[in-house]
Amino acid sequence: MESLHEEALITEYRKTSQQLQLIWDEIGFDAECREVRVSHVNAEVKVLLQSMVEKEKQFKKKMESDIARLGQQFYNLNKDLHTKIAETAENFSLLELENFLRKNVEILMKEVRKRTARLKELQIVEEELCKRLVEEPLETPGSRVPALDDIEQLERRIRTLEQEKVNREKTFQHLQSTILELHEALEHKPNCTFEFDIIAGMEYFVLSQRNLQKMKAMKVELEQKLEQNQEESCDLKNQIQRLWDQLEVEEQERNDFLSNVEGHAPSTITKLQEELGRLKAKRQQNLSKCINKMRREIEDYWEKCYISEEERNNFTDYISDEYSEEVLESHEQQVHKLTKYYNDNIAIFNKIEQRKELWEKFVDLEERANDPNRYGNRGGALLKEEKQRKTVKKDLPLIEKELTTMILSWEVAHGKTFEVMGMSIGDYMDNEWWQYRERKENEKKKKQTERVSRLNYESRMGTRPPAVKRRLPSNDTLRTSKLQRVSEDHPLSAKSKNITRMALRERNQNSVREGHNSSEVSTYSHFASNVNPRRTCSTPNLGGTFLGLI
Repeated sequence: MESLHEEALITEYRKTSQQLQLIWDEIGFDAECREVRVSHVNAEVKVLLQSMVEKEKQFKKKMESDIARLGQQFYNLNKDLHTKIAETAENFSLLELENFLRKNVEILMKEVRKRTARLKELQIVEEELCKRLVEEPLETPGSRVPALDDIEQLERRIRTLEQEKVNREKTFQHLQSTILELHEALEHKPNCTFEFDIIAGMEYFVLSQRNLQKMKAMKVELEQKLEQNQEESCDLKNQIQRLWDQLEVEEQERNDFLSNVEGHAPSTITKLQEELGRLKAKRQQNLSKCINKMRREIEDYWEKCYISEEERNNFTDYISDEYSEEVLESHEQQVHKLTKYYNDNIAIFNKIEQRKELWEKFVDLEERANDPNRYGNRGGALLKEEKQRKTVKKDLPLIEKELTTMILSWEVAHGKTFEVMGMSIGDYMDNEWWQYRERKENEKKKKQTERVSRLNYESRMGTRPPAVKRRLPSNDTLRTSKLQRVSEDHPLSAKSKNITRMALRERNQNSVREGHNSSEVSTYSHFASNVNPRRTCSTPNLGGTFLGLI
């Protein structure tokens, strides 16, 4: 290839030389002038060729400089983009190497521009979300070229912010709805910019955590206010109801008023307060009637709450002859106190009533068992009575155990003794059993005394005792065995019975002397530690007293 270029160049030179010779012939240059002209032409050609060589050298030098620059740029871009550097062929010429580097640098620069544009786009979205949610934007990467990890991190951040935005919008809508309902229920009107923003809606509300917390605090405050209004209105209605009952207001008048005081708004409370004031003024004119009616209500609660005589006597206004506002107020306080006490412990009182019914049934069955005329009954009455007795034997200990457990829980929670007729539940049940045994003993002694008196009278008067029908041995045996079980098996019989009776009397006397001071009353656990040892001497369960007697 080079020889062809050289031959073409030589041919061109020869052609040029021939043309110059023709020109010089026409001009008429002699040999000497021609020699000078040829030397000049050769010098010019030499300078031109040298100039061309220099230009090509400059071009090569520039190419080498471009290759160095592109090579450095290619290396830096691969480093910044965290990409693997492409390997070049070992036999690359300068031109091929320059083209390779230029092409790859362009590809890498395109990736840089793509990442930069994506980063900027994401930063704009993040900025809008952060502005909406009042959050701090993610720190901008310090490198010139965004890394894929940085872009992915920003994308995750944006997804988190978008989800947070959705959650906050839902929270706002729920809180806004609740607050508006509370405003309506409380007849409240907005009085600050924040409340106006809530009413205006989500478009004008800044969904910051701080603002949502303020909304939650406002909701709680409004709910507390509504709850206070509810309690106040309920209390007012209860007071009005009591005054209606005291003043015997007609049902139609009550219904007409209640139909106009629905809800718990301030206007409703105002109406209730006005009605209460009107009724109090009317009651002022009927104090004696109202006080006497409240006394009947107090008596009813005394019975339902098993209040002792001593505690009843402590309420001295009950027997006062004075009819004044102060006496009426003390009666109202007493009614309120008893009502709350009964309602707070209604489960216990229901259980006491249940136990009372079983106890009365037990006593009745025992009295019927000692009736000599019962064996003349026909039609299965004795069988039915025996079934009832078995049921009572089974249920009464269970009820006593349940009742004791309930009261023990109450005493642990309140740190004091739950009193039934001024006694702990253990003393109360023991006292009933003791009274029952005393009554049985008295009846037995009375019969023995009457028999001795009759025999003495007959011996003095010489009167023969009337004939007595012979009783069946099986019945006498049944009664004898029953009395033996009562006297021998019961845990409080004989010496144990006397000790228990003395302990109960001493405890009751101490309670009377000390005035039932609540600070000195022992808890049930203290009571159990003193009483249970004497119970467990014969039976471990709570129905032991009952089982021992039967």
